[in-house]
Amino acid sequence: MLLVIDPPKSRILKWLLLFVAIFFIFLAIISLAFFILNRQYEGRIYPGIKIGNIDLSGLTKAGVEKLLVEKIDELNQKGLKFKYGDSQMTIMPAVVSLEADLTYRIMSFDPEQTSEEIFSFGRNRDFFPNLEDKATALLFGKPAGIIYDLNEEEVKKILKASYEKFANPGKSATLIATTTPANPEEIVFSVNEEKLGKIIDYEKAIEELKIKLNKLDFSPLELASKTDYPSIYKNECLNVEAGAKKILETAPLTLTYKEKKWVIEKRQLADRLALERQENNQKDIIVSLSPKKLTEFLKKTIAPEIEKEPIDARFKMSNGRVVEFQGSQDGLKLKMEDNIAKIRNEFINNKNNTVELAAEEVKSAVNTGEINDLGIKEIIGTGESNFSGSPTNRRHNIKVGANSLNGILIKPGEEFSLNKALGEIEAKTGYLPELVIKGDRTIPEYGGGLCQIGTTMFRAALATGLPITMRQNHSYRVSYYEPAGTDATIYSPWPDLRFINDTGRYILIQTRIDGDNLYFDFWGTKDGRLVEKTDPVIYNIVRPGPTKIIETLDLKPGEKKCTEKAHNGADAYFDYKVTYPAITATSTPEIKTKRFSSHYVPWQEVCLIGVEKLTEEESTEENPANNSETPESN
Repeated sequence: MLLVIDPPKSRILKWLLLFVAIFFIFLAIISLAFFILNRQYEGRIYPGIKIGNIDLSGLTKAGVEKLLVEKIDELNQKGLKFKYGDSQMTIMPAVVSLEADLTYRIMSFDPEQTSEEIFSFGRNRDFFPNLEDKATALLFGKPAGIIYDLNEEEVKKILKASYEKFANPGKSATLIATTTPANPEEIVFSVNEEKLGKIIDYEKAIEELKIKLNKLDFSPLELASKTDYPSIYKNECLNVEAGAKKILETAPLTLTYKEKKWVIEKRQLADRLALERQENNQKDIIVSLSPKKLTEFLKKTIAPEIEKEPIDARFKMSNGRVVEFQGSQDGLKLKMEDNIAKIRNEFINNKNNTVELAAEEVKSAVNTGEINDLGIKEIIGTGESNFSGSPTNRRHNIKVGANSLNGILIKPGEEFSLNKALGEIEAKTGYLPELVIKGDRTIPEYGGGLCQIGTTMFRAALATGLPITMRQNHSYRVSYYEPAGTDATIYSPWPDLRFINDTGRYILIQTRIDGDNLYFDFWGTKDGRLVEKTDPVIYNIVRPGPTKIIETLDLKPGEKKCTEKAHNGADAYFDYKVTYPAITATSTPEIKTKRFSSHYVPWQEVCLIGVEKLTEEESTEENPANNSETPESN
């Protein structure tokens, strides 16, 4: 039988075969192209990947990291400029302290992790997803970003300190209480008209800053302003004067706590009345007692007479014996929010002019009953640091900080926070101030010397073999904390130093100062763990830039005050191993290892110079001493 193929079907078959052939040829060409691409870029970044305007194509992972470090160090030297109208200021990535201790970073970058992630692009998935990634980057480009941390609140605080003078916030309509000359006892209420305002949009500035940092774009950032609208308008305040007078009919208001009482007279109450929107009907404006003013009254007048801080049980060891003992005491604290709500409800709604305040007991962290079997037998670890060359204020603060920690007990399983243990760092707790540079201002801050505390505590925790859960090195190398890589910086509320007491028994902290040496002894019970730590390896030494001159109005014109000498940048690491004893005769010892890495930026000398008027641009002067590399050793 003769087979006849229909001509239309024959043509379709030919086209189909041709399409399949073209497809496989195309696939072969693509496969060959990507095979060549993979060979050509083996160990290198695939083409099309950029951070901002920086093309990373063809670089090795180490090359990307080196380039990023150079860009970051450029930022560390020059800072970021912010502009608002004709005014300009510079924010450095770190707040600079004249004695190094209060120097802390507000912007930090992770070039190592960033280079790792960029290098992994096109390699870290299955074949076809990787193929798609490489094709997309090659044809359309692939934007990447650097990994960074930003202390947004600190940036806002610095910006506000410089630019808040330009702000004119909006004002809501307010209730005003006055008396008449004819009758001083009569209180008359009126409503002040609202006002529109204009404020700087700091939130927008932070979002733009985050985008620029991600792209390593260090060009000046223009601050924008926005209209600040009032929350309450006068034309909404219908008959509020009558409502205010009605409230005062219940006066005076008496607040009590046990046998104590405080009376708020009618005139004082009138000054504490305020306009607010009704909770269940936001359209209505009512008069009530101001939560803000009530809180101020409770904190300033009542809390000092009622509240007391809890006291933990502490004791002091000498020659293996307890020589001093302090029993625990529970504290007392006003229930601030509950009391505000209760006062407003009782006085305004229920017409009750006597209100009993509520307080809650605050338990001490370590009470006397717990110290019967603490297991405080021997020193299980000691940390040491040297603070020779420290000025008077710094020495004073080291002593105050060490004394505040002496005798503290750390519970089994507790995560110890050094910032929490130190508490408030203020004049009232015995600390002396130190000058720090924030933006274009030099201001006093408390806490100089406390990084000596942090470093010594870190070394004590390491010597004891405790798991370190939070630690950050200083921004730059400081002579007080050599060898590099073994330091820990602290600043409330962050960064903190934290570690866990995993010994199963209490740990007692004992502090001592011998000449220029600070020691922290950890007392407890040895459990047989073995601690091993390598000497720090110091590498990637980078010279600092020229001296940076910062104009200030806080010094006499022409007067110059410098920080300590410039510091070389470097990287450092040490390896840490803790071997725990075997639990049973047949089990194997548990081993935990960790590498502590530190990056220190090259830190140029920073000097303040007094001027009568700040200029827009900061100047630099060459410091020949900074251009010679200082010998370093491991």
